[in-house]
Amino acid sequence: MNKNKKLLQPLKQASLIDVVAPGFGCSETDLQNGLKWLEALGFKVRVPQNIFGSDLLHSNTDQIRAKHLIEALSKKDSTAVWFLRGGYGTNRLLPYLSKMKKPAPKILVGLSDITSLHIYAIQKWGWSVFHGSHLDRIGKGTVPEHVLVETMDTLRGKIPQVEFVGLKPLNRLALKKSKIKAQIVGGNLKVIEGHIGTPDALSLQNRIVMLEEIGERAYRVDRMLFHLEQSKSFKKCKAVIFGQFIQDFEPGTTQSKTPELLEKWAEQQNFAVFSGLPCGHDIEQRILPLGGLATLETGNIGVLTCPTGVALCD
Repeated sequence: MNKNKKLLQPLKQASLIDVVAPGFGCSETDLQNGLKWLEALGFKVRVPQNIFGSDLLHSNTDQIRAKHLIEALSKKDSTAVWFLRGGYGTNRLLPYLSKMKKPAPKILVGLSDITSLHIYAIQKWGWSVFHGSHLDRIGKGTVPEHVLVETMDTLRGKIPQVEFVGLKPLNRLALKKSKIKAQIVGGNLKVIEGHIGTPDALSLQNRIVMLEEIGERAYRVDRMLFHLEQSKSFKKCKAVIFGQFIQDFEPGTTQSKTPELLEKWAEQQNFAVFSGLPCGHDIEQRILPLGGLATLETGNIGVLTCPTGVALCD
């Protein structure tokens, strides 16, 4: 990782934010409510006229979604790209990105399948990115106010780092008191596993890795983790921190086997493993800066500190 990489410019009054939908679409109401929220904060927004089109699975065709994404990344007058929604499809746009000239760094906010773009931006361009709430969820009004405040304070350059206190140690190495300093990467487990064997696979070596998931029962989570092990992805990994794993109940029950599965998996690893990071698909979607040099304090209570990668405002 380049420790001297350029800091991102913070959002300021009247900053321009591009909004694109590289995966699924959403309702027009949620789109408009999300845009009104940004405008009420004093920002300008730009949305492609044909952000929604006709496609079997996605918000629009691969070609049109790629065009929207490349334009948003390339425009020199915008400070950020805020993704409307996740959903399958972002990985299909990476071949288009490989043909574009490396853009100047700007703020990227999203999660879920946006993990594909986060991986690309970190590894190919050396950017810092943000695992945070999509605009459609904000438009629905389901993101807690304190999460929105922290998100905006981060993107406005009001705080130098985001801290997560109270992580749960899952194995012996996590209980051992120490400080692990490494680049933090990660995101959605299924997306990360899906990139194995492709030019855009995420390297976990010498990195702290965050993993989260939605709608996957314990046996599927185990299958994905085992696949990562088989591919030697965890070789020389510094630490793993599990975020939120939700909507994973066993059929006909309100019971989840995932917490026990993650503890069992952690005991077999030769690096520190924690759980309890409030990041992912649940209501509490705290913003997580990725791509920077993070510090993980291990012990009975884990503490993760992540630099925002945003220049501090005056």
